[in-house]
Amino acid sequence: MAKKGKSHIDQEQIEKLVLNTIKYHCADTIYFKDMDSKFLWNSQQHADQLGVKNPQDMLGKDDYDYFPAEFADKAMEVEKKIIETGEPMLNIEEEWEKDDETRYLLASKYPFYNEQNEIIGTWGITRDITEMRNLEKELERSYKKVQRLARVDDVTGLYNRRYFYENLERECNLYDRRDDNTTFSIIAIDADNLKYINDQYGQPKGDDVLRHIASSMLNAIRISDICFRTGGDEFMVLLPDCDKTAAVAVAKEISKNVSEQAIPMTDSQYETITISCGVATYVKGTDLSEIISTADRKLYKSKRNGKNQLSY
Repeated sequence: MAKKGKSHIDQEQIEKLVLNTIKYHCADTIYFKDMDSKFLWNSQQHADQLGVKNPQDMLGKDDYDYFPAEFADKAMEVEKKIIETGEPMLNIEEEWEKDDETRYLLASKYPFYNEQNEIIGTWGITRDITEMRNLEKELERSYKKVQRLARVDDVTGLYNRRYFYENLERECNLYDRRDDNTTFSIIAIDADNLKYINDQYGQPKGDDVLRHIASSMLNAIRISDICFRTGGDEFMVLLPDCDKTAAVAVAKEISKNVSEQAIPMTDSQYETITISCGVATYVKGTDLSEIISTADRKLYKSKRNGKNQLSY
């Protein structure tokens, strides 16, 4: 426990105590510099930060003695501007590579005046915000991971149903505002006989089938197209700037990719997988429910007609 001091202290003693307290006990670094950015005064924390035992040993030195040249150049530029304008510069974010680690600093710098109110240098106070920045980055990474998990199906790695609706609504709004004749299409896909695979070989093998279909879809699309798993054995492909003819060609390519490679179920048993597809193309003025309904009707037509078919 700290000892209690006397309650009556004269002003000179107070000023001396304040200065010593700032110099030796402030957690932020404090420093004063001359017109050439040479150190005139440094707090103990500043010395500790730079690996100097005694702040007095820093007098007459500058940032180039302790920091990388790029860091020192930026500091010098800021200090010259303060001297020229007489205006402080607050909350300057700085990065410093130290011991193979990036340190993040937040500095505020001010003009340093003499008794005649003339600028004779600069002074500043800097806080190490590395822990806070690292925490922010970790939170950002966690947020992005959560966002991705909220959008991605964990079995196939494709985007999920909710994200399909978000993208489809955006495409409907976008193409509804366009003045040209371009349009977009969607492909509804359903795995044929997946229940048989699950019943015969177990759900893990059914998941293998779903992943095979997802891979076949991704190998057939353009970079601008997006694939989704929208249900148990249901998939969608969103194809921007794609008319019905081009969409049908993509659907045929996906179907070929799915069926041309048999999937191992046991060491000696393989199953050939097929899919049914329905294609729908956006007509200006319709909403997302109409284009989905059209694609679903085409898909059900393929199912009714014996599966392993494409309707459009």
